[in-house]
Order: sequence, then C-alpha cells, then structure tokens
Amino acid sequence: MKKIISLFLIFVFSTSYLYCSDFFTQEEKEFIKNNPTIKVGIERDWPPFDFVNDNIHKGLVNDYLKIINKKTNLNIEYVTDTWSNLLQKAKQKELDLLPVIAKTEERKDFLLFTNRYLEIRDYLFSNSISFNSLDDLENKTIAIPKDYAYGTYIKNNYPKIKTYEVKNVLEALNAVLEKKADALISNPAVVNYLTKKHNIKDITGNFNFDYNQNILYMATTKENTILNSIINKVLNDISKEERQNIYYKWVFSTNKEMNINSALTLTEEEKEFILNKKKVKIANELDWIPYDYNENGIAKGYIIDYMKLLSSKLGLEPVFITDKWSNLEKKVKNKEIDILPVVGKNKKREEYLNFTTKILTQELTIVTKVSRNEIINLDDLANKKIGMIKKWNLTELIKKNYPLIKVIEFDSIDDILDAIKHNFIDATIQNELLAKYYINQKKYESDLKTLGVIEVNGLKKDLFIGVRKDLKILQTLYTKALKSITKTEKLILKNKWHNSSKGLILSDEEKKFIQNNIINISFTSNWRPFSYVKDNQPQGLAYDYWNLISNKVNLKTNYIFEDKFTKSLDLIKEKKRDILLLTSNTKEREEYSIFTDTIFKTPIGIATLKDENYIADASYLEGKKVGVGKNYTAQKLLKEKYPKIDFVETKNLKEALELLSENKVYAVVDSMPALSDQIKEFAFTNIKISGSTKVVFNMKMMIRDDYTILKSIINKVLFNITEEDKKVIKNKWINLEYEENFNYSLIWKIVLGFTIILIFVIYKNRQLLQYQKELNETKTNLENSIKNFKLLLDVNIAGIVIINENKIKYINDELTNILKIDSKNNLLGNDLQTLFQNYEIEDLLLKTKDNESFELELTYDNKITMPVLVKVKDIIYDNKKSYIISIIDLTDIKNKEELLLQQSKMASLGEMIGNIAHQWRQPLSTISTAASGLKIQKEFGSLSDEMLITSLDTITQTTQFLSQTINDFQNYIKDDKKKVLFSINESIEKVLSILNTSFINHNIEVEKEIKELEIYSYPNELNQVLLNIFANSKDALKEQKDIDKYIFIRTYKKDDNACLEIIDNGGGIKKEIIEKVFEPYFTTKHKSQGTGLGLYMTHKIITESMMGKIQIENCKYKDFDNCTKVTISLPIK
Repeated sequence: MKKIISLFLIFVFSTSYLYCSDFFTQEEKEFIKNNPTIKVGIERDWPPFDFVNDNIHKGLVNDYLKIINKKTNLNIEYVTDTWSNLLQKAKQKELDLLPVIAKTEERKDFLLFTNRYLEIRDYLFSNSISFNSLDDLENKTIAIPKDYAYGTYIKNNYPKIKTYEVKNVLEALNAVLEKKADALISNPAVVNYLTKKHNIKDITGNFNFDYNQNILYMATTKENTILNSIINKVLNDISKEERQNIYYKWVFSTNKEMNINSALTLTEEEKEFILNKKKVKIANELDWIPYDYNENGIAKGYIIDYMKLLSSKLGLEPVFITDKWSNLEKKVKNKEIDILPVVGKNKKREEYLNFTTKILTQELTIVTKVSRNEIINLDDLANKKIGMIKKWNLTELIKKNYPLIKVIEFDSIDDILDAIKHNFIDATIQNELLAKYYINQKKYESDLKTLGVIEVNGLKKDLFIGVRKDLKILQTLYTKALKSITKTEKLILKNKWHNSSKGLILSDEEKKFIQNNIINISFTSNWRPFSYVKDNQPQGLAYDYWNLISNKVNLKTNYIFEDKFTKSLDLIKEKKRDILLLTSNTKEREEYSIFTDTIFKTPIGIATLKDENYIADASYLEGKKVGVGKNYTAQKLLKEKYPKIDFVETKNLKEALELLSENKVYAVVDSMPALSDQIKEFAFTNIKISGSTKVVFNMKMMIRDDYTILKSIINKVLFNITEEDKKVIKNKWINLEYEENFNYSLIWKIVLGFTIILIFVIYKNRQLLQYQKELNETKTNLENSIKNFKLLLDVNIAGIVIINENKIKYINDELTNILKIDSKNNLLGNDLQTLFQNYEIEDLLLKTKDNESFELELTYDNKITMPVLVKVKDIIYDNKKSYIISIIDLTDIKNKEELLLQQSKMASLGEMIGNIAHQWRQPLSTISTAASGLKIQKEFGSLSDEMLITSLDTITQTTQFLSQTINDFQNYIKDDKKKVLFSINESIEKVLSILNTSFINHNIEVEKEIKELEIYSYPNELNQVLLNIFANSKDALKEQKDIDKYIFIRTYKKDDNACLEIIDNGGGIKKEIIEKVFEPYFTTKHKSQGTGLGLYMTHKIITESMMGKIQIENCKYKDFDNCTKVTISLPIK
C-alpha cells in the first residue's frame, strides 16, 4: 500500500514538473523553487466571489487559486482581512498577491496587474425609491465599502452625491434598510447571495452602473515581475469552458449557505413527491443552440441552465436525455422522459402534457442565401421550398396556414442551413437568436443572412415547460420554482448565454481588413433622432450604435455628412461611400448593397393635422396625398404593400411636415420616433401622430456589396452587444425629452385663464359670505319658532309619517301626493301596516338603531305598489315617544336605472359589433377570393372538380364561422333574465373570442390561469360585465408604447364564492379618480369614445343583480409596476 501511495505522489509530482518544464522560463522555475509559498490576501465577505465560511476560503476566486497551485506547485498562504486592510498590507509589501481587484491609477503606483480574467456588472440597488441614473441621486446617499474603487469614481464625478462608508456589502445592505443610505452599488450575484442567506427582502436593482472598473485582475507587488508573469501564463492557459464552469458553479451555487429551497412554500404532498422522485428526466435537443443542445455528450444552453436552476430550487437532480426532437416527443408519450423543457402549446400536446407558466418568448426570422435579393418577407416564400425541423409546432403551423409554401422537413438545424447554402432549398424560418448564432459562430456568415423579425399567423410566441400529464404535482412544482426566479438570476443567465458566452472571434482576414481600411460613412445630417449633425459633430441613435461597434473592434472611421438621403444611396451604389448608417433593405437596394442584421425595430407612423381621427392602418391612406422623404425607406416599404397611396416626395422629413402643416398633403409617414421628434423639435403645433401603418421598419446598416467582410465584422459585434447596452441607447434617443420653441401666446392664455379664475373665486367668496349670513338668520328663526315645524315637513320633498303606539298621527302634503289621496284623514289613525302590508312593523321600527336609509315596497289599498326609500328616527311628539318616517318615491329613479342599463348594454353592443366587424373581414375576403377564383377558372375552362369541391368547402367552412359569430351575438343580446347553472370559464372564452381580433390588432396578449368553476346566476349579465372590463383594459393598453401588452386572467374558489381577477399592465388609474370609476357618466375618454356607463352598470350588475362584490385597484404584477386589477367575487349558489 505504501508503494502505491509513493508511486501516486511521484506521478503527481512528475506531471506538475513536466508542466513546469514546458511552460515556464528558467527564471520563473527558479522563482518557484526559491519561493515555494506565496501570501495571498482574501476577503471574508464578498460572496460568491471571494469569502470565508467555517474558516475555509471559498468562492470563484478560490477555484482560480487552486488552478494556479496545481499548475505551478506554489503553496498558498491565505491572509484574511477586510478589503481596506488588504490594500494597505499590499501597499506595505506584506502580501505577494491580491487575487481579484479593479485597476485604478492610484493602485498602479504600488501594484503590478495581470491580464484581465473576470468581468462583472455592477448595479445600483435601492429599497423603496426607484432611480434611473446617478443624476437622480443628487443630495442622496450611497453606502460604499471602504476603499472600493467606485467610491473614488463617484466622489470625483458626482460631488453632489453623499457617501456613507461601511466595511462590506452586507453593511451597505443594512444601511439601505435602516434608511442610513438611499442606495448601494454591487454585483447582482453578491446581492443575491447575501439577501438569501440573511433573509433580506425589498432590495431592488435599478440600473446597470456602467464604468470601466467592472473589469477585474490579479495583482502582485510592483517589484515582483516574475510572479506576475507566472500568474499571467496560468490565467491565459485556462480555457473558456473552464472559466464558464467556474462562473456557473458560483453564480448559481446550490450549497447549504444559500438555502434556496426556503423561498418555496411546498405542501406535504409535494415534499413527499420530491423525496420519492429524487431525479427528473429532462429532454435535451441535439442542436437548438444556444438554448438547448448537446456538445461532446454534455447538455448545454440557456434552457439547460434554467432547468438546472429550477431543479436545484426543488432539490431534484436533473438527468438529461439527448435525442432529435421527433424522438424526444415519442419518449415523453411513452413515459421514458418526464419533461420537455421548452415547448409551444397546441391541442395535440395538451393531450399528454401539462404546461407551466412561460419560460421563454421567441422572435422569428427568415434565413436565406446572401445572394437571394427577391426574398424580403414571408409573402415572398410563396411557391418556394423552406426547410423546417420535423414535428416542431412551428413546422405544423406553417404547413397549415401557408399552403403555398413548400415545407421540407429535416432532423437538424445544420442540415437545413447546409441545404440552403447548396441551393437544395430556398430558406428557413427560425428563432432569431439561434439563426444569428449559427450564421456568426458556425462560419455561414459569407453564405447566409437573416431578414429581420417576422410574424407568423396563428403562432403564439410564448414557450413553456411541458410536463407529462400523469405528473401533475411535478408541473405544479416547476411552476412554483419559475415564479421564485429573481430578476438577478434571470439577468445572470441572460448575460451568460445571450452575451458573455458568444465570444467575439474575428478571422485573420477580418483583422487584416480592420487594420488596412478606413470606413467612409455616408451620414444623413437631418434625420433626428437617428442621425443628425450638431455643432459639426454627428449625433443620434445610429451614431451611438456605430460608436459602440467601431470601439469594440477598433474600426477607423471617416464621416461625410449628406443632407439628401437619395445622394447617400447613390454614393453607396457608386462605391464612393462604404456604409450608410440605419436604413432598411428593399428589393431594389439589395441589387447594389448588402445589409447587416437588424439593429432597431420601429413601426412606420402616420402624422396628420390635429382635427383628424385615429387611423388604424395604411390602407386608409390609399388614394390620398402623403408626404414622405424621397427614396426614404418608409416610402419603399409602403409602396410595396400599398401601391395606391399617392406619395408626395420631399427633400427630407421636415419639408414633408411643412407641407402637412400648410394642408398641402393629407398625411406624412416615417418611423414613429422620427415623426415624434421632429414634430416637437420644429414646433408643428397643429400636427399629431394619428396612428400606425402596421408596417415595421427593421433598421439595418447598408454596406456596399463588395464589402462582405465588413458586414461579417459588424454582425459579429451586433451579436455580442448586450441587451443593457441596447436599452441605454434606445432610452437615450427614443425616450428623449425635447425643448419646444417658446410659445408667447400660451402666456396670454394662462394669464387670461388665471384672471377669470381669480374673479370667479372672489365672486364665490362674496356669495359664500352672503349665504353664511342668511344661514345664521335662518338658524336663529328656527330656534325661536317651533311653529314652523309642520310647515317644514310639508315642504319636504319626502313623504313624512309620524306614528306613536303604531298609529299614524301625522302625514305631510308630499305623502298625499305620493299616494294620490284626496284627504289626510284617509290615513290618520290607521295602523302603519296600512302602508307596509308585507312587513312586520316591529322589525321596521328597529331600523332606528342603524340610522341608515333602506329600500322597501310600499303597498296601499291594494292599488298602489311602488319602490320607496325609507328612513326611521325616534322623536318626542305630543310629549310621547314616537317615530318619524321619511318616504321617497323611487319609481322614477328605478326607471332611469333601467334606462342606464339599456344604454350601457347598447354601448357594449357597439363594442361587440365593432369586434365582430373585425372578425368578419378575413372570412368575407376568403369567400370573395374563392368565388372570384371559381369564376375566372370557369371562364378559362380550367375549373376541375377537385378545385370546385375545395373552394366550396372553404366557402362552407367560412360561412359556418360567420354563422357561429351571429349565434354568439344573438345569445348575448337575449333579454331573458333567468338564473341557470353555467361555467365562468365559458363566459370568459366567449367574450375573449369576440375581442380576439381587436386584441391581435393592438398586440395584446392574454395569459390565463383558470380553474373550472360553475355558478348559479345570470350568464348574459356576466358576459356584459366581462365585455366592459376587457374593453377598458384594451383601451388602456392601446395608449401604451414600447412595452409588451398583457391581460392576465385568474379564477379561483374562496369559501362559497367564485373569484375572478383581471389584471392589465396599461399604466394603472390615477389615485384622484380611482374612487369615481363606478359613478354614472364618469369617464376619462373623449365623449365620442365612451359614455361613462360601463363600469357603473358593471358595479350595479355585480352587487345588486348577481349579489356579488367588485373591487378595482392599482397593483404591481410580475415584472410590471403599473397595473390595474379588477377583482370580482360571486356566490356559487
């Protein structure tokens, strides 16, 4: 045994020796021999990067130090202290190495830095207050650990921000919670670790703190150049995969200190399931890179890491089963696999899968050959061959909805792309990120291209985790785990797979191109906010993107300003310029230029004079004069789709807006941000944006066609630009606030308005003083004269009855009018039961204790029956205890309420008819097309029986759809009010089907979490309520720009009630009006858009007819801060 151990030690020593002998210089070997131990400074409290737990050094840094120890045989003596003390010890040469440190000018005086080996992103975190930038923290306080690099940065660059010095990040978190500071700056992984370990809540990331000290190094003392060289060699030798594994291990650490499972609330049944299950079998695709793929037998990708994280939260061990997609589906059906980790929903899959909440939303693009200029959008794929993966949901959908496209099915993405490259097929439709990854990373960049984001009819972009139908508990567990994922965890995953894992790798040819060429840019000087010139310097969104690209790869640039877009196009065509920043590809332009991937997407908007109504799409512009910049992309894209628009070409957008302002054109079209910016910039006060063309402008960079290398370089950089960088540029230019020209006429309007208000206030004040004087005189008269008592009762608008000993002693004149009797004597002396024949009088008189009004039915002489409002009060009358009862006739009010109900229903019918009209457009178009086709084929003698039957089937199916729509409408307008047992879910689906087209037109997505609930009530009334609420949500969401629009619906049972929650992220309701929304005729819309009756009648139907409750409130939901939530509670029986 001793011999075996000895041999093993000799082997280990020999391996290290061989490594050293081949790797290090003689001088470096001598250093290692003479200095076998080095002192390394480590922190106690910077988890998960560098920290101590149970007196053991742990973290990402420790794993790097272990590699250094293994590859050099250098022993490491750990010196543990606070960061500030470690810096001082390094300065005094008491340490040999600081293993993780940011580089600053001050530190360069006493430290020698290695090459960079780690890059992190710091964020600003706060508690209750939200900040958008450091400028928002003026006169606020940031907690900063002593001697952290960004402390000096903030003091030098933001002197108005106060700093609060602490020892470490945990103290900084406590300072924010204890209100000693307003914010702190740290890495999300650090904050995530500490908040979970110490159960700290309500700490939120605000924005990325982007400064050049996010890059980290190791550092030796300045004199120790040999040790520095040794460390550098080891760091450079660590592979990219090793670095990623270390990063993943510590960022998503599942060790006991983090105690992730404590965040989940599990039932006893769920805990027992986990205990018995232990392992979960998860499908792994071969090549859906970078989401879900297999490399050298190892499952990898964004979704794989996501599933590992979710499984770790549940204490389950993921086992990945790798195969092609069609086989994986079979294995789930055969119960060989438990989970499909990323899958689209369809009816077939719902037969064998349960779905969690969404895990991913995907955008699609067309991939084709670089040389194929005739393919621009989905319509161009008609009669062409496209490659798709077998059994994909997307594949089946395209085959069903696009019969003119010839679909060829493959087993792998590589096979599809190779088939395009070698002209076997024309194109494919793929996930946008996946397509760009394959083209840029798998050496297809010179052969293939993407064409921007497309929309596929019928495709739901959301993807889910699919769990076997027989494993319902497992589906519930993964849904809970998904909800527990923090923003920080999502950010780290995204950075790893969407950004940091990409790697910017340039070929030798690309590097040579960069070194030997100056890029001549044709820069449009008057297209705010995208490209313009200010103080002879380029500005705008396009300039910022180019700056980002050129700085990453050191492209040398020469800007040439052009004021005419057509001239820029000609110069590219003539190869006198190399690139045009930000335009879009058209068939004509692709004849002489090539285009990068999409950089920015924006709808083409429509500007009109302010008195014009809302314009739904560009079809309304056909036959009208529309101003547009000559050869602008907006003109090219719209001309292809709407050739009947009468375009009036101008030199630039400003000139087009001038024509509109003078009423010489009906409208102007351009990208929405450009219209908004220039309307404000040039103070066109009589112009507004009236709608969208529904045509999307995919902005790209246009390059001369012989510069394919430049295109490849730019696409690689674009693929590596982070979402945070894109967001910073977008927010800078698209959300920019502009300084409008000063309007002196506005001053006079304000002064005049203020003067009128002042005069009115003075007048009202004098009037109030007069009223007060009169009131005091009246009060005195009332106190001095009891004689007027009966007179006051007689002039009361309510009927008055005074009783004692259950006998009527007094009635006023108004009651005789209400009852239509000639003499008061008809009632005096009678029992009160004479008026309220259906009620117990003793119960009625007990109402004096409640001091509230209540409704009853008054019946007199078996002739008069009416609804009345009654209030009872005990008094002394004729020196006896008596009761005074006021009675108000509610007949007119009830009739008006019925009228309001009808008005509300008519408004709902109008909304419903509008949506039905939307639904009918496509079917009617289908019928018309089929009929016209039959006629033409008959005239030309080419009508076959098969074509006749197919066309007639199409017409029959479409007619049935129209008939069903009419049936739904007839059911809705039925007036029969009869209680029946019905399903709330069916009511929801019925109303959603009516609104579906309108939701699609406004990009509104509906997410449902619905349980099957039945109630005994009035289905048509619930339909009206739902239609009102969904219509209000739609109207609110229409006003929202640049956000994903959602309506969330949830039903559940609580006690003996069925509950329904409807939430939209449409911006919420202002605090000052939320209490008024149930009042009649109250509306925030224009009078042409709303009656103000919808929510009033909704409240009355729920509370009075269906005997339920309704509440409306503002809330935060999921990732959205400003939401409106309507909660309805209805009795089940």
